[in-house]
Amino acid sequence: MNENTSEKPCLVEAGRGFSVSYRQRFLYSKYAPDRAINGIIENLTILPGTLIIAASPCLWLGLDSLLKKLPEDCFILGVETDKNLYELANEYLTREKEKKASSALPENDIFSSTALLPFSENDYIVNILCGEKTVEGLKIPHISTFRRAIMLEMSAGTQFDKDSYAKLASLSQNTIASFWKNRITLTRLGRLYSRNLFKNLANLPSSVDFRSIAHTVERPLFVFGAGESSEKTIKRFGKEKLEKCFVICVDAAVPSLKSYGIRIDAVAAVEGQLAIEKAYIGGGAKKALLIADILSRPAVTRHTDCAITFFTSKYTDAEFLNNLSKMDFFPPFVPPLGSVGLTATFIALLLRKNTEIPVYLSGLDFSFSLGRTHAKNTPAHIARLLQADRFSPVENYGAAFRNGAKKVCGKNGIEVYTDTALENYAKSFQDAFWNTTNLFDAGEQGIEITGNKLQINASVDEEGFTGGQNGENFTFDDEFSVCSNADSIKSYLEGEEKALNRIKELLMFGKDVASCSMSLDDELFSLISVREYLFLHFPDGYKCKTSDLSFLKRVRSQIDFFLKDIKSALKNLSK
Repeated sequence: MNENTSEKPCLVEAGRGFSVSYRQRFLYSKYAPDRAINGIIENLTILPGTLIIAASPCLWLGLDSLLKKLPEDCFILGVETDKNLYELANEYLTREKEKKASSALPENDIFSSTALLPFSENDYIVNILCGEKTVEGLKIPHISTFRRAIMLEMSAGTQFDKDSYAKLASLSQNTIASFWKNRITLTRLGRLYSRNLFKNLANLPSSVDFRSIAHTVERPLFVFGAGESSEKTIKRFGKEKLEKCFVICVDAAVPSLKSYGIRIDAVAAVEGQLAIEKAYIGGGAKKALLIADILSRPAVTRHTDCAITFFTSKYTDAEFLNNLSKMDFFPPFVPPLGSVGLTATFIALLLRKNTEIPVYLSGLDFSFSLGRTHAKNTPAHIARLLQADRFSPVENYGAAFRNGAKKVCGKNGIEVYTDTALENYAKSFQDAFWNTTNLFDAGEQGIEITGNKLQINASVDEEGFTGGQNGENFTFDDEFSVCSNADSIKSYLEGEEKALNRIKELLMFGKDVASCSMSLDDELFSLISVREYLFLHFPDGYKCKTSDLSFLKRVRSQIDFFLKDIKSALKNLSK
């Protein structure tokens, strides 16, 4: 962004109106300043629910034409990356609003449909769109209003910083797309996550506080995923060398590592559904530390004889989660990374004592080869073996030819197949960890995910394992065995049980049991709005609509599920 330019923009009289002269160029035509932008707007197709990024609006020429053309649920957000041009645009928008204050069109009111993003907030456009950052005077509709974002170049001022404008438009579109992708995930799995959370609260008192084991591992760490590259890595480094490492694996990789006789020190358990139970068949995780998401399937905690520690994926920005995070018993948050492989890597980086300790990766391929999707002896591979017959071979060729799958050139020039979801995970991994100090990808195939390279032909000793020492499974000193406060958990659960019973009572008997201190509607809103787990999985669950009878009926249908889980958790706490 250009903050310090001695030259100021100047108005220049044109044939019909004014142009702007700035940095030795005209930002509008010298003859008909508004003709070009009005022509663009006339040919522009704007769908309902569109956020229009008005890039370098300057004099806001064309705004009237744009407002008249706006369909419902649209908004114009002016963006300027040059300080001088921002001041000009802000001055003209303020003047335009004052001029139209008494004569604004009822359907396309400039006050409700247009805003200029403050210059100092350009870097925070994502937070502003998500409602995580409020700016005085800037009123943007909730992100659920929008389905897409488009950029409209309002003047030639965009030529001074085209890359920044393109980036802002891309960030806006990606933010909106991410919101709706998350909504789809929450609609399918949101209630499961919330129910798992309440069930896992009963397991907290016997768990180790994750904060007490952070930055304690002094050996090199090795993170294994369930991809094919893990097989070659195990053979390349050998059991003896891997014994010198602290081995973390995703839960789906447990049976594969067990089949090679690799000692597993820790398992990252993130999956919340029943299907993941297959990964623990055979007892491969019995002697491993279980690092579990509090949203994960509660039953997996029985699969280890070692310690259990919990963390929390912030799967939604909800008030009930924020309130829980303030309580002494609640596990710390980790970013919502979306993939168990990313989460396992993030945890490994938290566990290592300092950045000089290397972390190695393998099996995080985010791709697959023709006929195979996972390493041998993973649940997916075993399922193919069990189902194989004359008509369904073990080889899974269908994965390479399904919708969205494509061939790409991966590491070391090896061609692999990927799809949209896997490619997005790889991109997320690159964004999060590409330049992380001493993080190495030891896998020989798959999509490139780190900027730190390991030489394939280098000896194992040259790759940093000589500093490690043969060790046993990770053990805990007394200082690590910090149990959560069972009394605090019990108090919280009893409070939720009481609140849910009160909501149930109000929904069943209405004004007959309403409080004297507030109206029925106000009490319902105060109780339901801070317990988003009751409705966040609804298709319209991004809003608490207690004025909607349909919404209240759906909330009522959820209460008994959560009361059952809370009572069960309280019973387990009492054992």
